[in-house]
Amino acid sequence: MNNKKHNKNYIYQFMRCIYWKYEFLQKLRQNLQRIRISLKEYISECCNSRHNKKFLDSLTSRRNDSYALHTARRSKVVREWPNLDISIVTYNSSEWLDNFFSSLLTQHYPLKIISLYIIDNGSTDETVNKIQKFFSEKGKYFAATFFAQQKNLGFGAGHDRALRQGKNVYALVTNVDIEFLPSSLCRVMEVALSDTAGAVGSWELRQFPYEHPKHYDPVTMETSWSSHACILLRRSAYEKCGGYDTAIFMYAEDVEISYRLRSYGYILKYVPSASIWHHTYSDGNIVKKNQYIGSIIGNMYIRLRYGNCREIFIGLLHGIAFMCHSHPFPNARKILAKSFFSMILRLPKIRGMKGTAQALYPFRGFDYELRRDTTLIAAQPLSEEQSSLPTVSALIRTYKGRGFMLKQAMQTIFNQTYPHIELVISEDGGNYLQKLVEEMAWQAPEGVKIRYLPNPRQGRSAIGNTALRAATAPFFFFFDDDDLLYADHIETLMQGLLAHPECVVAYAPGLEILTDINIDEKQYKEKKYMRFDALSQEWDYDILLNYNFIINTAIARRELYIKRGGFDTSLEFLEDWNLWIRYGFKNIFYYTPKTTALFRTPSDPSNIIKRNKQFFNAYGESKKRALLSIQSYENSAT
Repeated sequence: MNNKKHNKNYIYQFMRCIYWKYEFLQKLRQNLQRIRISLKEYISECCNSRHNKKFLDSLTSRRNDSYALHTARRSKVVREWPNLDISIVTYNSSEWLDNFFSSLLTQHYPLKIISLYIIDNGSTDETVNKIQKFFSEKGKYFAATFFAQQKNLGFGAGHDRALRQGKNVYALVTNVDIEFLPSSLCRVMEVALSDTAGAVGSWELRQFPYEHPKHYDPVTMETSWSSHACILLRRSAYEKCGGYDTAIFMYAEDVEISYRLRSYGYILKYVPSASIWHHTYSDGNIVKKNQYIGSIIGNMYIRLRYGNCREIFIGLLHGIAFMCHSHPFPNARKILAKSFFSMILRLPKIRGMKGTAQALYPFRGFDYELRRDTTLIAAQPLSEEQSSLPTVSALIRTYKGRGFMLKQAMQTIFNQTYPHIELVISEDGGNYLQKLVEEMAWQAPEGVKIRYLPNPRQGRSAIGNTALRAATAPFFFFFDDDDLLYADHIETLMQGLLAHPECVVAYAPGLEILTDINIDEKQYKEKKYMRFDALSQEWDYDILLNYNFIINTAIARRELYIKRGGFDTSLEFLEDWNLWIRYGFKNIFYYTPKTTALFRTPSDPSNIIKRNKQFFNAYGESKKRALLSIQSYENSAT
């Protein structure tokens, strides 16, 4: 087996040398890649909405909006919690109610200012009895309670009736197959209260064990649509847009009202610091009949309302394809055909009801938003007792002219769900960015402590080592000033390290963003989001010796730096690969397949060739110096 791997590596190295020796091969490869990408984009445009990329661009443009950044943060001081309505719809929900009610009673949010509104959609089990018993025994702890029974008119119709009973500024819509964490309501309300202008229409809570894999902007925490398994709504926004569309019985009603809220000019926020348990899945890959059919029907309905003629036509083609496709459930084809025909007849009515704001509505087949991951990955929330969690040092290397990107990278640290972070910013070539860092420090959340280190011109490796020497936490990671982190990046990797003490580094794949950066004009243009299978690599030291599959946002134990040093300052390129080779020797790294970061590479083909050539030229030296360092470890050990 080792011989096979050795031969494979030898062939790989030989082909690399041939490739970089002849420039025409490099240009040929780039041209073939451009053709492949163009073809893929053309096919994607044919199958999906042209709004997809435009919407991502619109999210990106708002990263410079100070209010968009302000409303992504939790209010530091809440002097008085606002009254809150909670809307609940039940249907044969007996098995979930005990845990749901118990978790509600443990809320840090004052129960005396919470009004409960429950609508039962014709349950035939013990649901009604359990609700009545809870209200008779615990109703006195709440500001008000309301319970009504009706025939099963669907999720949206039930919640609409409940919400119309309330009157408070904020209303929480929730499933009953969820359990609140004690801090859930306080955390989501802290973010909601930062929006004093009424610009935000809803705040979505994060779900455990399976977080929805859709992309959200990690800087502003804005998204194109929100799951309504548990969501805080601004009542005035809900009423202005007309409430849930009762024509959608179940599934996709949350996407529809999300799009409608945006059609009235509202922004949607994701709040991963506010978490709940959602018990709808025992496994992330389960396919449910009602969800499967409901999602397809709902997508077509939403296309008919928000899509243009082209997107509606594409939706019809998708529908026809589904009619001819085999389905995991019997009678699915018949149900879909009947529903599609019914929608076409009601087209004039469906096209109404939306607002006049110039909003963009993504469609990706029978999905909507770009996905972070290819599969749902089980996770668990951090302990409510967070004081015992160790601090992590986040180390950013930057230099003059990069402030507009550094600010956004810092914001993604502020958005982290992990509570204890030491942010060390090391600037190469002066103190040009000191004022910006000091201004941002005033906006940092309580758990983030910021240190700024100006340096003379030394290079990336040297200023990285300066940051490493200054860091004080038992764990650290680097990320460049143009990298972005999803809010759970540190949390996800630290949970892996703490659960696996035998591992010295934790890493995860990232989304690559092909980007044109203009330093002079202080702006960038994101061309394409890409996911590479090569970065979704389980730990294998032999593979690491041939190419770097670990992006620089991996978290390492500080003891590694103490024992094996920092960056090799003689290296200008591939210094991170050199570091991982040295740290990985006779060690184990923890890998999670969840995408937790975004990193940028140039989009211009000539820049790509230039960059890759620099990496190739540095390849041999970087590996050689790493192996020499490893040899010194071996010699010192003996």
